[in-house]
Order: sequence, then C-alpha cells, then structure tokens
Amino acid sequence: MSLLHAHVYETAAQAYAPVTVLSCAASRSTKVIETRIQCSTGSFYKFFKKQASMLPSVCGAIVQTIGLADGNRSWVNTVGSRKVIEILAADSCADTAEKFKYVVDAVDDRAKKITYKVLEGSLLQTYDSFTVTLQVTSGSTAKWTVEYVKKDPRGEDPDFYLDLFRTINATVDVYLRSNDY
Repeated sequence: MSLLHAHVYETAAQAYAPVTVLSCAASRSTKVIETRIQCSTGSFYKFFKKQASMLPSVCGAIVQTIGLADGNRSWVNTVGSRKVIEILAADSCADTAEKFKYVVDAVDDRAKKITYKVLEGSLLQTYDSFTVTLQVTSGSTAKWTVEYVKKDPRGEDPDFYLDLFRTINATVDVYLRSNDY
C-alpha cells in the first residue's frame, strides 16, 4: 500500500483542509477531506444522523432534493436505511443535477461516524463501488472519507465530491451556529 499525503490550502476565509490519498491493489482508493467545525460536534453529527431532510434547505446550492427510498419511513440514519439524493452535477452546469440512491452501511454513535454506500446513479458509471463515511471527531473536525474503485484506472478521481463535502461542512456549521444548535 502506498500513502500520498497532500495539504490543500484555501483562502483565509475557508478552513485548512488536509487531503490524504491511499492506494492499494485492484484500483481501490481512498480520499479524505477534513475541515474544522465551530459548532458542537454532537449537533453536527445529529444533523446528519437525524435531520438529513434539511439538507436542501440548508445547502440548496448543492443538495437539490433528498427523499426516503424503498419503503423507508424514517429520516433517522440507521443501518439499512435508504435514501435518494439529488446534488449539483459534476459536469458543473448550475442547472444540472445528479441523482443517487444510497444505503446506510454502518452507524457508530460513539465514534460519531456514518457510512453511506451508493447503490444507483451516475457515479456507478465511473466507479465500480463508491462509499462515503462521515466522522465527526472530538477535535472539532468533520471528516469525509471516500472509498472507491474506478472502472477505468485512468478515470477521474472524485475530487469534485470532496469539494462539495467541504462546502457542505462549512454551510451546515454556519447554519447550526446561527440557529443555536
């Protein structure tokens, strides 16, 4: 396994965001984006665990819609729950969106960690598998880990989605702080 560590520096108004890339056999790769949050880590985790339905209201420029799928009746993210989300498209026309169906693969409340696995959608045209894990750390960071297997080894890395997670982190953080969560 090889390890490549890079740092992404943004403008002063944005957070420092280290990105780590891990690669191993069979084209399985991992990328991580981690940003500092100022709101309560418990509130941030609770937002994604129990209030994901608010994403279009809070992050409307990125998340257009989110809905329950396959007979799910609860917004609480539990193992096996399924949702459909429509987000800003990678080909970046402001009026285009990508739709994905995902399942919650794992939830660890002690570690404040939720793992989502993409089941359907345009991502699976580029990747054989695509799994995303959110972990809210005690060090006041929100860390998104993307694990993926490219269909074509020369295909694009999912950097676009990491940038979206960085923006979502910042937007949700501001929302939670301004609404006293």
